[in-house]
Amino acid sequence: MSYALYYATTPAPEHMDREVLQRLVAVHFTTEQDALHAAALVLRGGQHVWLIEGPGLSLGAPDIEARCRQTLEMFRKLGA
Repeated sequence: MSYALYYATTPAPEHMDREVLQRLVAVHFTTEQDALHAAALVLRGGQHVWLIEGPGLSLGAPDIEARCRQTLEMFRKLGA
């Protein structure tokens, strides 16, 4: 199974379709958890997550950010 993370230096457009996603290079992960951890690193680095897709899963930017919130808080505490 593969989970694809799409991200960019700009925020995700409001209306995203396959054509828009094909302009990006997806980064693939074996597990959903690995994809979410990578998304947290992307967010921490100041870039924008667009989408995580996998078997039975399609998370848009707001959902990804919500699911990464705890990891980002951990990074903030470690950096303090």
